[in-house]
Amino acid sequence: MQWIDRERMASQVMAGTFLNLGSSAAIEIAAGLGFDWLLLDLEHGSGSWADLRPLLLAAQGSTAAPIVRVRSLNGDDVKFVMDSGAAGIMFPYVANAQEAARAVQLVKYPPVGSRGVAQVIRATDYGRNWQKYLAEANEKSCVIVQIETPEAVAEAESMAAVEGVDVLFVGPMDLSVNMGHPGDFTQPLFLQHLQTVVKACQRHGKVAGILSRPELVEQHKTLGFRFVALGSDASAIAQGMTQNLAALRRQGMVGPKTDR
Repeated sequence: MQWIDRERMASQVMAGTFLNLGSSAAIEIAAGLGFDWLLLDLEHGSGSWADLRPLLLAAQGSTAAPIVRVRSLNGDDVKFVMDSGAAGIMFPYVANAQEAARAVQLVKYPPVGSRGVAQVIRATDYGRNWQKYLAEANEKSCVIVQIETPEAVAEAESMAAVEGVDVLFVGPMDLSVNMGHPGDFTQPLFLQHLQTVVKACQRHGKVAGILSRPELVEQHKTLGFRFVALGSDASAIAQGMTQNLAALRRQGMVGPKTDR
């Protein structure tokens, strides 16, 4: 079982990437590259619940902790994801401390939470390591709540204060859309919102996370984000193929692009 390295997360930047194609091959490639964590996206991604266990299996044996983004605060979904062997869960569009506390409750076993207990599941190596998993799951499982609206930013302080929440993770695209300037991450108020989240995390001993861009990584690190994702399998393929096609076009080997 590959958990998040909490000792490193407390003091260093943890590098991750998003995997949204539902492809076990893409996850296997990413897992072998040296990322600290991988985000298997079941909110916006192409994979289904039936794909989840093969996707997690593709990350097995690597040093990258598999985090799964679910669609909502649904107890049955969380139980299935954690029983399948995820190192933690990212919850989208968390609005306030009550929802953040609910996320913790769903991920953790009693007496901390309400996660149902089963002995023979993938997370316990089908029962072979059940006692070890039960003893360490509450401490080591990672709870990530996403901040995606100005209203959620205003609640960042109270969310960061929730015991059991590990990361407040900004979804910059949703936040910019909800602020009325889609994809524009340069607005002063937008940057102020990022600072608000980081400072809330620092005051409560939590970690601030964000989905970054190549030109913004340095800025986000300077601001204090330490759980940073960059890119995705879909964007890497699209960019790589675009570059390859452009190289062929420069040599006159491919005709001009036409509208379909």
